[in-house]
Amino acid sequence: MWWVYDLTTHEFLHGGELVPSYDAATQGAAWYPVHPDQELERHDAASPTKKRLATIQERADRDAARATVTAQAAFDGERLVKAAAIWVAQKLGVPLATARQEILTIYRGL
Repeated sequence: MWWVYDLTTHEFLHGGELVPSYDAATQGAAWYPVHPDQELERHDAASPTKKRLATIQERADRDAARATVTAQAAFDGERLVKAAAIWVAQKLGVPLATARQEILTIYRGL
């Protein structure tokens, strides 16, 4: 099975039976006979035909990125929260991006 991986993080992105299309500037492709665990395994740049276990930091980074995407989606999906953030940003005279980031930081801490 062919798998596309990110050249920077070596994280597996998607796979298929045929060689998938991918952006050669930022992605690579490799064939693996066994489906990789996208949470726990990474493409091994030192041995291109092998996989390696994801480091603790790589797993933490993936979890943090997922939490950020989830928080952003929740923020964007809640019109009342978004309206309140816009109002607060206007009242405090701070950019909306700053208010949104601080609200998301509090949200992730709940």
